[in-house]
Amino acid sequence: MGILDWIKGGATGAQAAGTVSAGGGDIGGDKGVELAGLNFKLAVDAHMKWKSRLESYINGTSTEDLKVEVVCRDDQCVLGKWVYSHGGERFGFSETFVDMKEHHAHFHRTASEVLATAQAGQKEQALSLLHRGNYGRTSERVKMALARLFVLVSDGKAAIDAHQKWKGRLRDAITGKSQENLSVEDIAKDNQCHLGQWLHGAGKERYAHLPAYHWVKEWHTQFHLRAGEVLAMARAGDVDGALTMLEEGEYAKASDQVTSALVALFEQQEADRK
Repeated sequence: MGILDWIKGGATGAQAAGTVSAGGGDIGGDKGVELAGLNFKLAVDAHMKWKSRLESYINGTSTEDLKVEVVCRDDQCVLGKWVYSHGGERFGFSETFVDMKEHHAHFHRTASEVLATAQAGQKEQALSLLHRGNYGRTSERVKMALARLFVLVSDGKAAIDAHQKWKGRLRDAITGKSQENLSVEDIAKDNQCHLGQWLHGAGKERYAHLPAYHWVKEWHTQFHLRAGEVLAMARAGDVDGALTMLEEGEYAKASDQVTSALVALFEQQEADRK
C-alpha cells in the first residue's frame, strides 16, 4: 500500500502502529513521510487521534484538560501550524491547499462543538455528534484533501525545489560565497537547468497536452532571462542592485509565477485523472 492509500484509509489499527509500506518502503516509525516541511504521516496520525481523544473525554477516562476555545482553533495542531507557516507561504495560492485549509478549519469547529456539548453535561448527545453527526464527514474531508495535497507536493517537489534553489545560487555567486562559475549566457537559457531539461524532456512528454504546461514553460523562460540580468548587473559592479533584484521586481515576479504555474500544472494533472 502506498502513502496515498494509507492517507485515504486513515491511521487505524496496524496503519497507526506504523507498519504500512509506501512504495515498498516503511512509512512508519517516528520518521514517516516528510515533504515540504510537513510530516504527512504524523499529521494524519494526529488528526485521526482526535476522535479517540474526544471519546475518552466524553466518557470521563481522559486526563486531558481540553478547552473549547483552543480545540476550535485550526492553527494549534501539527497540520494547522504548518498551514499557517511554511505550507501557507509555499502553497497558499493553490486551490488544493486552500480547500484543505477550509476543511481543516471546519473540522476543528465541529470538534469543538462535540467538546462543548460534553462539557454541558450532554454525554449521549456528544457521543452521537462524534459518531453520527458532522464530525465524521468533516474528518473524512480533511483526509481526502490531505491525500490530494500529498499528490501535489510529492509530484511537484523535485521541480519546485530545483527552481527555488536558483535564488541561493545567484546570491552566493553575487556575494562571492560560491565557487560556482555561473555564466550569464548559460543562465539566460531555459534548457540548461534541471527544471528546464525536465520541461524539454520528460515533462513535455507527460504534460504538453495541459494548458498549465505551456504557462510553466513561458514563465520559466522569462525567469531565466531575468536571472541573467541579475547576474549581469552584479558582474558590472552593481552588487547591491543585483541583490535587490533578487528580492523584488521582475526576477521575483517571474520566480513566483514559475512556482504558481508548477502547482497549477500538477493540479490539472490530478483533475484529468478523476
